[in-house]
Amino acid sequence: MRPSNCLQFLFLCTLYLFPTTSAWAEDHWMGIYFNNKKIGFTHTQSTSDSSGKTVTSKTFLRMSSEGFDQSTTFTQTTHLDTKGKLIDFSLLQELMGSRQRIQGQVKGDRFVYRVQGEGFDRERSLLFDPEFFVSANYIEKIVHDGLVVGRKGELSMMTESFQILNPLKYVVQRKEQLEIQGELREAFVIDQKLSGAESSTWIEPDGKILKETTQNGFVSLWEPEEKATDLGNEIFSVGSFITFSLIKTQHPIKNPRELKSQSFQFFQLSGPDLIPEDHRQKIVRSQQAEDGTYSTIVQVDSESGNPAKKIRLPISNPTFSNYLEDTAQVQSRHAMIRALGRELVKKNEDAWQAAKDINLWVNSNLEKTLVDSTTALDALRNRRGECQSHTYLFAAIARSVGIPTKIVNGLLYSEKDEGFLYHAWPEVYAGEWRALDPTLGQNHVDASHIKLLEEEQTAPLRLMEFIGKIKIEVIEK
Repeated sequence: MRPSNCLQFLFLCTLYLFPTTSAWAEDHWMGIYFNNKKIGFTHTQSTSDSSGKTVTSKTFLRMSSEGFDQSTTFTQTTHLDTKGKLIDFSLLQELMGSRQRIQGQVKGDRFVYRVQGEGFDRERSLLFDPEFFVSANYIEKIVHDGLVVGRKGELSMMTESFQILNPLKYVVQRKEQLEIQGELREAFVIDQKLSGAESSTWIEPDGKILKETTQNGFVSLWEPEEKATDLGNEIFSVGSFITFSLIKTQHPIKNPRELKSQSFQFFQLSGPDLIPEDHRQKIVRSQQAEDGTYSTIVQVDSESGNPAKKIRLPISNPTFSNYLEDTAQVQSRHAMIRALGRELVKKNEDAWQAAKDINLWVNSNLEKTLVDSTTALDALRNRRGECQSHTYLFAAIARSVGIPTKIVNGLLYSEKDEGFLYHAWPEVYAGEWRALDPTLGQNHVDASHIKLLEEEQTAPLRLMEFIGKIKIEVIEK
Protein backbone atom coordinates (compact mmCIF):
# COMPACT_ATOMS: atom_id res chain seq x y z
CA MET A 1 0.00 0.00 0.00
CA ARG A 2 1.33 3.44 -0.93
CA PRO A 3 1.46 5.99 1.89
CA SER A 4 -0.75 9.03 1.54
CA ASN A 5 0.64 12.41 0.64
CA CYS A 6 -2.02 14.52 2.45
CA LEU A 7 -2.64 16.27 -0.85
CA GLN A 8 -5.61 18.32 0.30
CA PHE A 9 -3.71 19.32 3.42
CA LEU A 10 -0.63 20.39 1.47
CA PHE A 11 -2.80 22.34 -0.91
CA LEU A 12 -4.34 24.28 1.95
CA CYS A 13 -0.88 25.10 3.28
CA THR A 14 -0.28 27.07 0.11
CA LEU A 15 -3.83 28.32 -0.42
CA TYR A 16 -3.82 30.20 2.88
CA LEU A 17 -1.30 32.61 1.37
CA PHE A 18 -3.94 33.69 -1.16
CA PRO A 19 -5.61 36.02 -1.72
CA THR A 20 -3.71 39.09 -0.61
CA THR A 21 -6.42 41.61 -1.42
CA SER A 22 -5.65 44.90 -3.14
CA ALA A 23 -8.11 47.02 -1.17
CA TRP A 24 -7.28 50.20 -3.03
CA ALA A 25 -8.21 48.72 -6.40
CA GLU A 26 -11.91 48.93 -7.25
CA ASP A 27 -11.76 45.86 -9.49
CA HIS A 28 -8.66 43.65 -9.38
CA TRP A 29 -8.07 40.26 -11.05
CA MET A 30 -5.13 37.90 -10.70
CA GLY A 31 -4.42 34.52 -12.29
CA ILE A 32 -2.93 31.76 -10.12
CA TYR A 33 -0.29 29.40 -11.50
CA PHE A 34 1.55 26.36 -10.17
CA ASN A 35 4.69 25.31 -12.03
CA ASN A 36 3.61 27.52 -14.95
CA LYS A 37 0.16 25.88 -15.19
CA LYS A 38 -2.95 28.01 -14.72
CA ILE A 39 -5.03 26.61 -11.87
CA GLY A 40 -7.28 29.45 -10.77
CA PHE A 41 -7.83 33.14 -10.14
CA THR A 42 -8.58 35.76 -7.49
CA HIS A 43 -10.95 38.71 -7.83
CA THR A 44 -11.16 41.66 -5.46
CA GLN A 45 -13.70 44.49 -5.48
CA SER A 46 -13.58 47.51 -3.20
CA THR A 47 -16.29 50.13 -2.60
CA SER A 48 -16.32 53.08 -0.21
CA ASP A 49 -18.97 55.24 1.42
CA SER A 50 -19.30 57.48 4.46
CA SER A 51 -19.13 54.52 6.86
CA GLY A 52 -15.92 53.07 5.48
CA LYS A 53 -14.92 50.47 2.92
CA THR A 54 -16.28 47.10 1.82
CA VAL A 55 -13.82 44.65 0.26
CA THR A 56 -15.10 41.49 -1.43
CA SER A 57 -12.64 38.85 -2.59
CA LYS A 58 -12.95 35.47 -4.26
CA THR A 59 -10.34 32.80 -4.88
CA PHE A 60 -11.17 29.88 -7.15
CA LEU A 61 -8.90 26.92 -7.91
CA ARG A 62 -9.91 24.21 -10.35
CA MET A 63 -8.50 20.79 -9.55
CA SER A 64 -9.26 17.12 -9.89
CA SER A 65 -7.98 13.87 -8.47
CA GLU A 66 -8.64 10.41 -9.84
CA GLY A 67 -11.62 11.71 -11.82
CA PHE A 68 -13.21 13.56 -8.87
CA ASP A 69 -13.69 17.32 -8.81
CA GLN A 70 -11.52 18.79 -6.05
CA SER A 71 -12.10 22.47 -6.86
CA THR A 72 -12.01 24.99 -4.04
CA THR A 73 -13.49 28.46 -3.57
CA PHE A 74 -12.90 31.07 -0.87
CA THR A 75 -15.32 34.03 -0.82
CA GLN A 76 -14.89 36.79 1.74
CA THR A 77 -16.56 40.12 2.48
CA THR A 78 -14.73 42.47 4.84
CA HIS A 79 -15.99 45.78 6.27
CA LEU A 80 -13.44 48.39 7.33
CA ASP A 81 -14.12 51.69 9.06
CA THR A 82 -13.05 55.09 7.71
CA LYS A 83 -9.60 54.59 9.28
CA GLY A 84 -9.16 51.20 7.58
CA LYS A 85 -9.66 49.13 10.73
CA LEU A 86 -11.68 45.92 10.78
CA ILE A 87 -15.38 46.04 11.64
CA ASP A 88 -16.34 42.52 10.59
CA PHE A 89 -15.85 39.84 7.93
CA SER A 90 -17.66 36.79 6.55
CA LEU A 91 -15.66 34.00 4.92
CA LEU A 92 -17.23 31.08 3.05
CA GLN A 93 -14.84 28.22 2.37
CA GLU A 94 -15.99 25.63 -0.12
CA LEU A 95 -13.24 23.07 0.18
CA MET A 96 -13.51 20.15 -2.20
CA GLY A 97 -17.24 19.69 -1.64
CA SER A 98 -17.32 20.71 2.03
CA ARG A 99 -18.66 24.13 3.11
CA GLN A 100 -17.59 26.11 6.15
CA ARG A 101 -18.55 29.67 7.06
CA ILE A 102 -16.54 31.85 9.42
CA GLN A 103 -17.92 35.17 10.63
CA GLY A 104 -15.97 37.54 12.84
CA GLN A 105 -16.53 40.99 14.28
CA VAL A 106 -14.87 43.39 16.68
CA LYS A 107 -16.80 43.99 19.90
CA GLY A 108 -15.00 46.28 22.31
CA ASP A 109 -11.66 44.71 23.21
CA ARG A 110 -12.64 41.27 21.93
CA PHE A 111 -12.84 39.59 18.57
CA VAL A 112 -15.99 37.44 18.38
CA TYR A 113 -16.21 34.76 15.71
CA ARG A 114 -18.60 32.00 14.72
CA VAL A 115 -17.63 28.87 12.78
CA GLN A 116 -20.38 26.93 11.01
CA GLY A 117 -20.07 23.70 9.06
CA GLU A 118 -21.98 20.47 8.67
CA GLY A 119 -22.42 19.07 12.15
CA PHE A 120 -20.67 22.02 13.78
CA ASP A 121 -21.74 25.50 14.92
CA ARG A 122 -19.82 27.35 17.61
CA GLU A 123 -19.20 30.93 18.71
CA ARG A 124 -16.06 31.98 20.55
CA SER A 125 -14.16 35.15 21.36
CA LEU A 126 -10.61 36.18 22.09
CA LEU A 127 -8.75 39.24 23.29
CA PHE A 128 -6.86 40.97 20.52
CA ASP A 129 -4.28 43.59 19.74
CA PRO A 130 -6.24 46.72 18.69
CA GLU A 131 -3.66 47.23 15.94
CA PHE A 132 -4.25 43.87 14.26
CA PHE A 133 -4.83 43.53 10.53
CA VAL A 134 -6.52 41.13 8.12
CA SER A 135 -5.96 40.19 4.47
CA ALA A 136 -8.07 43.15 3.31
CA ASN A 137 -6.09 45.90 5.01
CA TYR A 138 -2.55 44.82 5.91
CA ILE A 139 -1.08 45.82 2.52
CA GLU A 140 -2.55 49.31 3.00
CA LYS A 141 -0.74 49.49 6.34
CA ILE A 142 2.59 48.53 4.76
CA VAL A 143 2.15 51.08 1.96
CA HIS A 144 1.00 53.78 4.39
CA ASP A 145 4.10 53.29 6.57
CA GLY A 146 6.31 53.89 3.55
CA LEU A 147 7.68 51.85 0.67
CA VAL A 148 11.38 52.49 1.28
CA VAL A 149 13.96 49.93 0.21
CA GLY A 150 15.47 48.26 3.27
CA ARG A 151 12.56 49.12 5.54
CA LYS A 152 11.55 46.31 7.90
CA GLY A 153 8.35 45.99 9.84
CA GLU A 154 6.13 43.70 11.87
CA LEU A 155 2.39 43.74 12.41
CA SER A 156 -0.19 41.55 14.10
CA MET A 157 -2.01 39.58 11.40
CA MET A 158 -5.34 37.80 11.72
CA THR A 159 -5.42 34.64 9.62
CA GLU A 160 -9.15 34.50 9.02
CA SER A 161 -9.29 30.78 8.24
CA PHE A 162 -7.69 29.94 11.61
CA GLN A 163 -9.11 32.78 13.72
CA ILE A 164 -5.71 33.36 15.30
CA LEU A 165 -3.24 36.22 15.46
CA ASN A 166 0.32 35.75 14.24
CA PRO A 167 3.13 38.24 13.77
CA LEU A 168 3.73 39.03 10.10
CA LYS A 169 7.29 40.20 9.42
CA TYR A 170 8.16 41.98 6.22
CA VAL A 171 11.02 43.77 4.52
CA VAL A 172 10.98 46.03 1.44
CA GLN A 173 13.73 44.27 -0.47
CA ARG A 174 14.15 46.34 -3.62
CA LYS A 175 12.54 48.43 -6.31
CA GLU A 176 12.50 47.04 -9.84
CA GLN A 177 10.77 47.12 -13.19
CA LEU A 178 8.42 44.20 -13.73
CA GLU A 179 7.11 43.20 -17.12
CA ILE A 180 3.43 42.50 -16.74
CA GLN A 181 0.96 42.12 -19.61
CA GLY A 182 3.62 43.34 -22.04
CA GLU A 183 4.30 46.56 -20.09
CA LEU A 184 7.16 47.54 -17.80
CA ARG A 185 5.75 48.56 -14.43
CA GLU A 186 7.73 49.93 -11.51
CA ALA A 187 7.14 47.98 -8.30
CA PHE A 188 8.49 47.45 -4.82
CA VAL A 189 9.28 43.86 -3.85
CA ILE A 190 8.19 43.00 -0.31
CA ASP A 191 9.21 39.71 1.32
CA GLN A 192 6.83 38.47 4.02
CA LYS A 193 6.87 35.71 6.61
CA LEU A 194 3.79 34.59 8.53
CA SER A 195 4.60 31.73 10.88
CA GLY A 196 6.36 29.25 8.54
CA ALA A 197 4.81 30.63 5.35
CA GLU A 198 6.97 32.87 3.16
CA SER A 199 5.91 34.91 0.14
CA SER A 200 6.99 37.87 -1.98
CA THR A 201 4.69 40.59 -3.31
CA TRP A 202 5.30 43.13 -6.08
CA ILE A 203 3.41 46.35 -5.30
CA GLU A 204 3.14 49.58 -7.26
CA PRO A 205 3.66 52.81 -5.29
CA ASP A 206 -0.12 53.39 -5.21
CA GLY A 207 -0.71 49.98 -3.55
CA LYS A 208 -1.78 47.92 -6.56
CA ILE A 209 -0.56 44.33 -6.36
CA LEU A 210 1.04 43.07 -9.58
CA LYS A 211 2.53 39.73 -8.57
CA GLU A 212 2.83 37.29 -5.69
CA THR A 213 5.04 34.23 -5.29
CA THR A 214 5.23 31.60 -2.57
CA GLN A 215 8.15 29.47 -1.45
CA ASN A 216 6.72 26.39 -3.12
CA GLY A 217 6.03 27.25 -6.71
CA PHE A 218 2.76 29.22 -6.68
CA VAL A 219 2.61 32.48 -8.62
CA SER A 220 -0.24 34.99 -8.77
CA LEU A 221 -0.18 37.63 -11.56
CA TRP A 222 -2.31 40.69 -12.26
CA GLU A 223 -4.36 40.01 -15.40
CA PRO A 224 -7.45 41.40 -17.15
CA GLU A 225 -10.66 39.58 -16.23
CA GLU A 226 -10.85 37.66 -19.51
CA LYS A 227 -7.36 36.25 -19.09
CA ALA A 228 -7.57 35.65 -15.34
CA THR A 229 -10.74 33.56 -15.69
CA ASP A 230 -9.51 31.60 -18.73
CA LEU A 231 -8.31 28.34 -17.20
CA GLY A 232 -8.04 26.44 -20.47
CA ASN A 233 -9.04 22.84 -20.99
CA GLU A 234 -6.44 21.08 -18.87
CA ILE A 235 -7.57 20.56 -15.29
CA PHE A 236 -4.83 20.65 -12.69
CA SER A 237 -4.22 17.28 -11.02
CA VAL A 238 -3.78 17.40 -7.26
CA GLY A 239 -1.39 14.47 -7.65
CA SER A 240 1.21 16.93 -8.93
CA PHE A 241 1.91 17.77 -5.30
CA ILE A 242 3.43 14.31 -4.77
CA THR A 243 6.41 15.12 -6.95
CA PHE A 244 6.79 18.54 -5.37
CA SER A 245 6.58 17.47 -1.73
CA LEU A 246 8.53 14.18 -1.92
CA ILE A 247 11.75 14.25 0.13
CA LYS A 248 14.27 11.86 -1.37
CA THR A 249 16.88 10.15 0.80
CA GLN A 250 20.45 9.23 -0.17
CA HIS A 251 19.49 5.56 -0.35
CA PRO A 252 16.21 3.61 -0.07
CA ILE A 253 14.82 2.20 3.18
CA LYS A 254 13.89 -1.44 2.68
CA ASN A 255 10.70 -2.76 4.27
CA PRO A 256 9.82 0.54 6.02
CA ARG A 257 6.61 -0.91 7.52
CA GLU A 258 8.85 -3.28 9.48
CA LEU A 259 11.27 -0.60 10.67
CA LYS A 260 11.74 -0.78 14.46
CA SER A 261 14.31 1.96 15.07
CA GLN A 262 16.17 4.45 12.89
CA SER A 263 18.09 7.73 13.12
CA PHE A 264 17.55 10.48 10.57
CA GLN A 265 19.42 13.73 9.97
CA PHE A 266 17.40 16.79 8.94
CA PHE A 267 19.05 19.65 7.07
CA GLN A 268 17.97 23.25 6.29
CA LEU A 269 15.80 23.64 9.39
CA SER A 270 15.06 27.24 10.40
CA GLY A 271 15.56 26.54 14.11
CA PRO A 272 17.14 24.03 16.52
CA ASP A 273 13.89 22.83 18.09
CA LEU A 274 11.47 22.40 15.17
CA ILE A 275 11.38 18.60 15.50
CA PRO A 276 9.36 17.68 18.61
CA GLU A 277 10.33 15.00 21.09
CA ASP A 278 7.91 12.45 22.55
CA HIS A 279 7.80 8.85 23.75
CA ARG A 280 8.89 7.61 20.29
CA GLN A 281 11.38 10.17 19.03
CA LYS A 282 14.34 11.91 20.65
CA ILE A 283 16.71 14.64 19.48
CA VAL A 284 20.27 13.34 19.48
CA ARG A 285 21.98 16.53 18.32
CA SER A 286 21.12 19.87 16.75
CA GLN A 287 23.70 22.33 15.43
CA GLN A 288 23.81 25.47 13.34
CA ALA A 289 25.36 25.48 9.86
CA GLU A 290 27.34 28.30 8.28
CA ASP A 291 24.29 29.51 6.35
CA GLY A 292 22.35 30.00 9.60
CA THR A 293 20.10 26.97 9.19
CA TYR A 294 20.21 23.96 11.51
CA SER A 295 20.82 20.26 11.12
CA THR A 296 19.16 17.93 13.60
CA ILE A 297 19.62 14.21 14.22
CA VAL A 298 16.48 12.51 15.52
CA GLN A 299 16.16 8.94 16.78
CA VAL A 300 12.75 7.43 15.97
CA ASP A 301 11.36 4.15 17.31
CA SER A 302 8.32 2.20 16.28
CA GLU A 303 5.38 2.30 18.67
CA SER A 304 5.77 -0.11 21.57
CA GLY A 305 3.32 -2.80 22.57
CA ASN A 306 0.23 -2.54 24.73
CA PRO A 307 0.01 0.11 27.48
CA ALA A 308 1.32 -1.06 30.84
CA LYS A 309 -2.12 -0.98 32.41
CA LYS A 310 -5.68 -0.91 31.19
CA ILE A 311 -7.76 2.23 31.53
CA ARG A 312 -11.56 2.31 31.45
CA LEU A 313 -13.78 4.31 29.15
CA PRO A 314 -14.78 7.06 29.06
CA ILE A 315 -11.64 9.03 30.02
CA SER A 316 -12.89 12.30 31.44
CA ASN A 317 -9.74 13.73 33.05
CA PRO A 318 -9.77 17.54 32.46
CA THR A 319 -6.09 17.28 31.46
CA PHE A 320 -7.21 15.74 28.18
CA SER A 321 -10.18 18.01 27.46
CA ASN A 322 -8.51 19.49 24.35
CA TYR A 323 -8.22 16.00 22.90
CA LEU A 324 -11.87 15.15 23.50
CA GLU A 325 -13.58 18.20 22.00
CA ASP A 326 -15.27 18.35 18.63
CA THR A 327 -14.09 20.76 15.95
CA ALA A 328 -15.22 21.86 12.51
CA GLN A 329 -13.09 19.05 11.04
CA VAL A 330 -13.58 16.43 13.76
CA GLN A 331 -17.30 16.43 14.59
CA SER A 332 -17.13 14.03 17.52
CA ARG A 333 -20.52 15.11 18.91
CA HIS A 334 -22.49 14.55 15.72
CA ALA A 335 -25.24 11.93 16.05
CA MET A 336 -23.89 9.77 13.20
CA ILE A 337 -20.38 9.73 14.69
CA ARG A 338 -21.63 8.99 18.22
CA ALA A 339 -23.88 6.17 16.99
CA LEU A 340 -21.00 4.56 15.12
CA GLY A 341 -18.75 4.91 18.15
CA ARG A 342 -21.28 3.14 20.39
CA GLU A 343 -21.69 0.36 17.83
CA LEU A 344 -17.94 -0.24 17.55
CA VAL A 345 -17.17 -0.10 21.26
CA LYS A 346 -20.38 -1.76 22.52
CA LYS A 347 -19.74 -2.89 26.11
CA ASN A 348 -15.96 -2.82 25.84
CA GLU A 349 -14.51 -0.63 28.60
CA ASP A 350 -10.81 -1.05 27.72
CA ALA A 351 -9.64 2.17 26.02
CA TRP A 352 -6.76 0.54 24.12
CA GLN A 353 -8.86 -2.31 22.77
CA ALA A 354 -11.54 0.18 21.73
CA ALA A 355 -8.93 2.26 19.89
CA LYS A 356 -7.72 -0.83 18.02
CA ASP A 357 -11.29 -1.75 17.07
CA ILE A 358 -11.92 1.75 15.73
CA ASN A 359 -8.61 1.65 13.86
CA LEU A 360 -9.54 -1.62 12.18
CA TRP A 361 -12.99 -0.35 11.18
CA VAL A 362 -11.70 2.89 9.64
CA ASN A 363 -8.98 1.09 7.73
CA SER A 364 -11.39 -1.57 6.45
CA ASN A 365 -14.25 0.76 5.51
CA LEU A 366 -12.51 3.65 3.73
CA GLU A 367 -11.32 3.19 0.18
CA LYS A 368 -7.68 4.24 -0.23
CA THR A 369 -7.69 7.04 -2.81
CA LEU A 370 -6.02 10.39 -3.52
CA VAL A 371 -9.45 12.03 -3.20
CA ASP A 372 -9.46 13.46 0.29
CA SER A 373 -12.15 14.75 2.65
CA THR A 374 -11.96 17.87 4.77
CA THR A 375 -14.04 16.62 7.73
CA ALA A 376 -14.80 13.39 9.56
CA LEU A 377 -18.44 13.48 8.39
CA ASP A 378 -17.34 13.79 4.76
CA ALA A 379 -15.07 10.79 5.18
CA LEU A 380 -17.84 8.75 6.80
CA ARG A 381 -20.34 9.54 4.07
CA ASN A 382 -17.97 9.23 1.10
CA ARG A 383 -16.16 6.17 2.48
CA ARG A 384 -12.95 7.10 0.67
CA GLY A 385 -9.89 9.26 1.12
CA GLU A 386 -6.27 9.40 2.09
CA CYS A 387 -4.53 10.09 5.39
CA GLN A 388 -6.45 13.19 6.45
CA SER A 389 -9.80 11.46 5.85
CA HIS A 390 -8.76 8.39 7.83
CA THR A 391 -7.28 10.44 10.67
CA TYR A 392 -10.21 12.85 11.03
CA LEU A 393 -12.72 9.99 11.07
CA PHE A 394 -10.70 7.93 13.54
CA ALA A 395 -10.28 10.94 15.84
CA ALA A 396 -13.99 11.80 15.73
CA ILE A 397 -15.10 8.26 16.59
CA ALA A 398 -12.46 7.84 19.30
CA ARG A 399 -13.27 11.16 20.95
CA SER A 400 -17.00 10.38 20.81
CA VAL A 401 -16.49 7.36 23.11
CA GLY A 402 -14.13 9.18 25.47
CA ILE A 403 -10.67 8.34 24.10
CA PRO A 404 -8.39 11.42 24.08
CA THR A 405 -6.98 11.69 20.55
CA LYS A 406 -4.31 13.87 18.97
CA ILE A 407 -4.01 14.54 15.26
CA VAL A 408 -0.37 14.27 14.23
CA ASN A 409 1.16 15.66 11.05
CA GLY A 410 4.55 14.53 9.93
CA LEU A 411 6.46 12.39 7.46
CA LEU A 412 6.18 8.78 6.37
CA TYR A 413 8.62 6.86 4.19
CA SER A 414 7.21 5.56 0.90
CA GLU A 415 9.00 2.52 -0.46
CA LYS A 416 7.42 3.04 -3.88
CA ASP A 417 8.55 6.66 -4.15
CA GLU A 418 11.88 6.08 -2.35
CA GLY A 419 11.42 9.09 -0.12
CA PHE A 420 9.32 10.73 2.56
CA LEU A 421 5.79 12.02 1.97
CA TYR A 422 3.78 14.27 4.27
CA HIS A 423 1.31 12.21 6.24
CA ALA A 424 -1.20 12.37 9.10
CA TRP A 425 -2.06 9.82 11.80
CA PRO A 426 -3.65 9.81 15.28
CA GLU A 427 -2.32 9.23 18.77
CA VAL A 428 -4.59 8.06 21.57
CA TYR A 429 -4.28 8.16 25.32
CA ALA A 430 -5.06 4.75 26.76
CA GLY A 431 -3.11 5.01 30.02
CA GLU A 432 -0.14 6.08 27.87
CA TRP A 433 0.03 7.83 24.52
CA ARG A 434 0.09 5.42 21.60
CA ALA A 435 0.40 6.16 17.86
CA LEU A 436 -1.74 4.24 15.34
CA ASP A 437 -2.21 4.58 11.59
CA PRO A 438 -5.70 3.84 10.23
CA THR A 439 -4.56 4.61 6.67
CA LEU A 440 -2.05 1.75 6.79
CA GLY A 441 -3.97 -0.37 9.31
CA GLN A 442 -1.16 -0.24 11.88
CA ASN A 443 -1.97 -0.53 15.57
CA HIS A 444 1.69 0.34 16.24
CA VAL A 445 3.23 2.79 13.80
CA ASP A 446 6.64 1.94 12.33
CA ALA A 447 9.81 3.99 12.86
CA SER A 448 9.47 5.84 9.53
CA HIS A 449 6.61 7.88 11.02
CA ILE A 450 8.37 11.13 12.00
CA LYS A 451 6.21 13.60 13.92
CA LEU A 452 6.54 17.26 12.96
CA LEU A 453 3.59 18.77 14.82
CA GLU A 454 0.31 17.84 16.46
CA GLU A 455 -1.81 21.02 16.52
CA GLU A 456 -4.62 20.69 13.99
CA GLN A 457 -5.83 24.29 13.79
CA THR A 458 -2.55 25.98 12.82
CA ALA A 459 -0.85 22.96 11.25
CA PRO A 460 -1.00 24.24 7.63
CA LEU A 461 0.93 27.40 8.48
CA ARG A 462 3.43 25.61 10.71
CA LEU A 463 4.06 22.89 8.14
CA MET A 464 5.35 25.60 5.83
CA GLU A 465 8.51 25.57 7.95
CA PHE A 466 9.26 22.22 6.30
CA ILE A 467 7.56 21.89 2.90
CA GLY A 468 9.94 22.46 0.02
CA LYS A 469 12.79 23.43 2.36
CA ILE A 470 14.22 20.46 4.23
CA LYS A 471 16.45 17.52 3.32
CA ILE A 472 16.71 14.17 5.12
CA GLU A 473 19.48 11.56 5.26
CA VAL A 474 19.19 8.09 6.73
CA ILE A 475 21.96 7.51 9.25
CA GLU A 476 23.64 4.16 8.78
CA LYS A 477 23.53 1.88 11.81
